Amino acid sequence: MRRRVTLAALLLAGCHTPPQYSGESLPRFLVDPATDTLPLPNTPAGAPVPVADRPAITLPDAVRECVLNNMRLKAAAERVSMAQADYITESLIPNPQLLVDAQLLPVSIINFDNQAGPPQYDALVTLPVDWFVFGKRVAAQAAARLNVDAAQAEFADQLRRQIALTVDSFYDALEADLALKLAEQDLDALRTLETVAAERAKADNKSTLEQRRVRLAILDTQREIRKRRAAAETTKSKLQANVGRPPDTPDFVVRGTLAVRATAPALTPNEAWALAERFRPDLIAAQRGVAAAESSVERERRRGLPQVAVTSGVDFQDQKRITGFRNASLWTVAVNTSLPFTDRNQGRVLGAQASVRMAAATLGALTADARAEVEQAVAEYTEAVNGVTGEDVTSLRTAREVRAETLAAYRAGDKDLVDALDAERAYRDRLRNTLANLADYWQALNHVNAAVGRRVLTAAEADRDSLLDDARPKDAAPPK
Repeated sequence: MRRRVTLAALLLAGCHTPPQYSGESLPRFLVDPATDTLPLPNTPAGAPVPVADRPAITLPDAVRECVLNNMRLKAAAERVSMAQADYITESLIPNPQLLVDAQLLPVSIINFDNQAGPPQYDALVTLPVDWFVFGKRVAAQAAARLNVDAAQAEFADQLRRQIALTVDSFYDALEADLALKLAEQDLDALRTLETVAAERAKADNKSTLEQRRVRLAILDTQREIRKRRAAAETTKSKLQANVGRPPDTPDFVVRGTLAVRATAPALTPNEAWALAERFRPDLIAAQRGVAAAESSVERERRRGLPQVAVTSGVDFQDQKRITGFRNASLWTVAVNTSLPFTDRNQGRVLGAQASVRMAAATLGALTADARAEVEQAVAEYTEAVNGVTGEDVTSLRTAREVRAETLAAYRAGDKDLVDALDAERAYRDRLRNTLANLADYWQALNHVNAAVGRRVLTAAEADRDSLLDDARPKDAAPPK
């Protein structure tokens, strides 16, 4: 009795619904108070590596490292492998099933006088044939093949977007590095101006006030250098993440030029869109997604057809010691099929049809977005070309001449400090605008190529950047 009660208790405990599991929740950012304070890592700071000794990374290096090491690209490549694995799964022929049994086994003594059975032993093999008869395997293979094509196009689109992002971050880092060097040259020019003001202060008290004003300008420039240095480190960190380098990678410098020797001719929006319709991998992926969704409808319809299997095998009847007749070896054949009266896979068929409509709507929305992206990229490139070919050349030359004449007049005592500072500031502003326009041009060219999906614009770079040399006063020594 006790055993029965124990067994009943165990059965009731097994049928009881377990309580809901609630995992440990994380503290909400800036809402929940911190329960503990994590210690800061105590890592000794090494000696700073000179810039000349740091490894340099060029634009081809950045693109190559992005293709080989970027984790998002590796994840996208694994999605292609998963689609290929699904294709292999859909291509496999169903396994046969083996049934070995013993029937009519006696539970008491049986013989000629007490007949029963006779016992029978069977070995049966069941082969599914519906995959061949109704073409289920062919339909599944067709849908899986189209899914592989769509996954490969999606990987190509991920590669396009990631490379374009890497190129943008490279030019951002290069612009920030040059802007930092220009700010340092601005500091050197102001210190030279401070020296001139100090020499003039020996003559009269008015120049003493000028020297203090130059000092304030130097402090402002030093603050600007700190901001530029932080921006340079930030852009390099983004570039490092895009190329797939780990956080503990040694520091590096970007090497390249922003100077443009010859610009590429601009495309019209219609020309760019015609190329984008042919080469943009996201549009190709969406089109392949529609074809894969349509193929999945046929696959689900065929899966709703009957499941048919053929069974065949051998039988052995052990009857000699029971009936006196000899033992018999026989064989069996049978056909087993389902009767799809109620379940014809209607739900999955409707789901596949909905996926077709969703894929078509996605293609339409993506086409509209791509068209807008192409038109925006073409417009940005046209403005960037105008900036580097027309406005910058004339305005920068004028600002340079005004600065040189004003500084010479200030040294000769014919101009006040305010005029010298204004001329220096105007030239530096014009120089920074020129630098920004050059970076915008290369990024706009990259945006056009990315929007089209192929390199259709190729501009010629200058051998070296002349902005640093032009910004340096003629009497200043070149950097070592």
